[in-house]
Amino acid sequence: MLQALGRRFAATGVPGSRTFTASAAHEYQSRLGQHYHNTLRDDIMILQYTPPAMRAKQEEMNAERSKASKEGATDWEPNPNRMQKSKPVRPKVPVCSAQGTPFVKKVTVHIRCREALQNKNHLLSSLMALQVITGHRAQLIRSRSDVATWKLRKGMPIAAKVELDGDDMFEFLDKLIEVVLPRMKEYSGMRMSSGDGNGNFTLGFDSSVIGLFPEMEMVYDMFPLITGFSVNINTTAVRNRDGRLLLSGLGLPFMHMRKPLTDELALD
Repeated sequence: MLQALGRRFAATGVPGSRTFTASAAHEYQSRLGQHYHNTLRDDIMILQYTPPAMRAKQEEMNAERSKASKEGATDWEPNPNRMQKSKPVRPKVPVCSAQGTPFVKKVTVHIRCREALQNKNHLLSSLMALQVITGHRAQLIRSRSDVATWKLRKGMPIAAKVELDGDDMFEFLDKLIEVVLPRMKEYSGMRMSSGDGNGNFTLGFDSSVIGLFPEMEMVYDMFPLITGFSVNINTTAVRNRDGRLLLSGLGLPFMHMRKPLTDELALD
């Protein structure tokens, strides 16, 4: 049966290193998109697999833990005059399957221009820089409220952003991971504690990094103002652990904090 499926997928002409894959047969223009759909998706699905018996035991332990916490809360009477804070409900971890494998939904490249508070024309450099490195026209962001301390009024343009998805998203990530990050000095990677708890990550860069993009090398001197930028990676993962597994498979480095060796261990 596997041989027949292998001949079926080989007949489609889709490049890949596997005889059989859980992904649908599609033609992807970006190299990173081909790597995810032909190789990485199957590897993540295998690494996230949990046997049914172990999964049932984990669900039973979680139910007992939640029940014990509710029973402990009934020992004291809550104060009706004090507002009770409700925590947001975290999404349930999906069952391991080809459809439940984490995937990068979109990437948002954002630039906040502080100099635009004095002169809004300074924001033109940020708009053009985003268009150069992403290939898409940037969207203008205006303030939503008034802040007297910063001399900010509602409706003033203060930032710009570009949202990428599909092949354009994979091409930007490929360029960022393979070209820009290796050219940065003293960059060890993202911290293991990074993430918002739901599988989304943000990378912040200073003004010197935007000149490392290949498209900016020839026109860097034409920009009167260069500012830093941030990259928000939005994934379908529900936990940071799954998001780190996805991004590390795509090539994004993560920094592992290691404890310093003691004198006894160093002598051994």
